[in-house]
Amino acid sequence: MDGSPVGLRTETVATLDQVPAQAWDDLAEPEGFYMSHGWLRSVERESGASVTYLLAYDADRLVGGLPLYEIEREHNVFYSLEPRLDQMGASGDWGVAGAHRGYSSGILRAPDAEDAVLDALLDARRALQPPSRSGSLFLFATSRTASALHRRGAAVDFDCGDASLVTGGATFAEYCAGLRSRHRISLKREYQRFLAAGYELGTERLGSCLEEAAPLLANLQSKYGHATTPADTVRMFADQAACLDDHSVVFTARSRGRLVAVSVMYEWKGTLYARAAGFDYEALRDAYEYYGICYYTPIDYMSGRGLDRLHLGIGAYGAKVNRGALLSPLWTVALADRAADTPRPAPVDLAPWQAEHGPDAVPSELWDQPWTRPLVSN
Repeated sequence: MDGSPVGLRTETVATLDQVPAQAWDDLAEPEGFYMSHGWLRSVERESGASVTYLLAYDADRLVGGLPLYEIEREHNVFYSLEPRLDQMGASGDWGVAGAHRGYSSGILRAPDAEDAVLDALLDARRALQPPSRSGSLFLFATSRTASALHRRGAAVDFDCGDASLVTGGATFAEYCAGLRSRHRISLKREYQRFLAAGYELGTERLGSCLEEAAPLLANLQSKYGHATTPADTVRMFADQAACLDDHSVVFTARSRGRLVAVSVMYEWKGTLYARAAGFDYEALRDAYEYYGICYYTPIDYMSGRGLDRLHLGIGAYGAKVNRGALLSPLWTVALADRAADTPRPAPVDLAPWQAEHGPDAVPSELWDQPWTRPLVSN
């Protein structure tokens, strides 16, 4: 598939094994780890969906990329399309574009040709769609991509908040010094108690500890009502280990050599991305193990590695904000192939987010977007 108004060339591939990782990741950086080469390759290995990657080239230089997914069966209700389509008032058959797993989704494009690349990729996407298709749904879209698609007529609806600790490379003690007094005191007390519990703390690669960590990871899932077995967990994380082991950082707490707490993270482009945690609950010592292994130990690790952001993802916002997290919005974007199929979701009132978490955690410049404002009739 060739051609675009500015002479860009587009083509399709069925796997990112055919695309150089560095070229892809340089474009993916503004959209985040969940659009990275390694992460998307790990998602390729899952059953239940097939993927086609649309690529845009300026001569031999990769300048854009867009994954397109055909969902055959969705194993995880968290990523189901139906609730999002219902909320937007949409119907019909929709494909998934951007990312199929993880907490951010977007369209890769070179900064020196953003509009041309977007138009070339979106034209190519439309040409690939079956005639019965209503359009493409972007799950957990970043504001950068949501804004670009909104300007092209897409409908945008709020999905959820996304949390990060911006540490600036500080040590835990330095990071705490910048927090409000009551939070600073709580964090220091929790970390001191965790360290005083006497666990043997370390970091490992995912591939080296997966079999040992799997039962602990499954324990946390089971605690929150998800029917996940250690075997399921091994299969899931084996795909990530195969594609991302060099980026993996697994924080471990052991008692006499036995693993009792674990946090799986990925280091990518200056940020540490938290993915999963697990515990042997009967062996814990009531020492704030969750925060110790998922927040405080990683902050000190980041300081030594020159990393300045800990990405914590979605959910449990109160606990994250109390530890200094900044919340940014993620969006559901419906890009219809025909204007008549474009949903018309009502603007969502996001004021309660700022009222609950405060302007420091929910800055208006991130949350005040054109599609969030009430419609004004002429």
